[in-house]
Amino acid sequence: MQLAMTMLADRLVPLLGAPAGLAAALAGDGADSAVAGAAVEGGHAATELSPSAMMQTIYAHLFAHPYTHEPYAQLGPIPFHFTNHNLALLVSAALVLIAFGWLARCRKREVVARGPFQNALEALVTFVKNDMVYANMGEHHGRRFLPLFLTQFFCILLMNLFGILPNFDFFRSMHFPTTATANIWVTAGLALTTFTVILYGGIKEQGLGHFVVGLAPPINLGDSPGMKAMRVAILCIMYPIEVLGLIIKPVALTIRLFANMVGGHLAMLTVYGLIYLFKSYAIGVVGVGFNTFLTFLELLVAFIQAYIFTYLSILFVGAAVHPEH
Repeated sequence: MQLAMTMLADRLVPLLGAPAGLAAALAGDGADSAVAGAAVEGGHAATELSPSAMMQTIYAHLFAHPYTHEPYAQLGPIPFHFTNHNLALLVSAALVLIAFGWLARCRKREVVARGPFQNALEALVTFVKNDMVYANMGEHHGRRFLPLFLTQFFCILLMNLFGILPNFDFFRSMHFPTTATANIWVTAGLALTTFTVILYGGIKEQGLGHFVVGLAPPINLGDSPGMKAMRVAILCIMYPIEVLGLIIKPVALTIRLFANMVGGHLAMLTVYGLIYLFKSYAIGVVGVGFNTFLTFLELLVAFIQAYIFTYLSILFVGAAVHPEH
């Protein structure tokens, strides 16, 4: 039993990106448990982790891991480090550029032979273009914003899919692959892009004055002094609500994507933690089987969340450029 738990810890700890010594600490049994957790890091002996510290160490897999001690920039009290989430963002963007650069060359050369990868990409592009963008914004406005929404969809999809891949041993110090969309600052940046496009599209289409006036629906109560006063009173209530609603849109996009991506990984890491905690073959078999199911569920969630974020962005931008709707 002791050997089996040690082997299980040795395989799962690199997968979870936990620090050295956790495998031995978690594999300890009975009287040997106080000694099994000993590992030398920086000349100091690390004692066996408590259940709370163990779970915190496992959950650390979700957090951003900086690659340098010193920040590359400092904005007041906020330091900026280059982390594994930044790396995931750059890799996702690079893969999108490479894949669609290759696809554009194939279309330009009118290559007849098509492989499954090219067919899958074209099918997804056609779906986003026709069933999401053009269906909600029309072709005239949709064509202007189509590059943005295609980039949004595929970058979010790739970042979501990275979280399903395991942290292999040779990537352990990098903590990569990782789910960048499980970082609220990443999802906030994506939502801020949508918010900027909402303002840009609405002001460009309507003009600044009409855009601001159009935030509240028209109210026609009559021309009498009493009705005019009533209209002013209603607008004084509605304008703060509409402005608040405009701000809530990117906040909702931020939290929705962040919470959904964190939730699935949190559940999987919790199951792995229970395997370590109880050190039982039965829980190990059930836990691995349950996490296998969760992995396939996360694969579905990766596509769904990319779709929902992009679809809501399309609706919000469409409402700004089509105020009559």
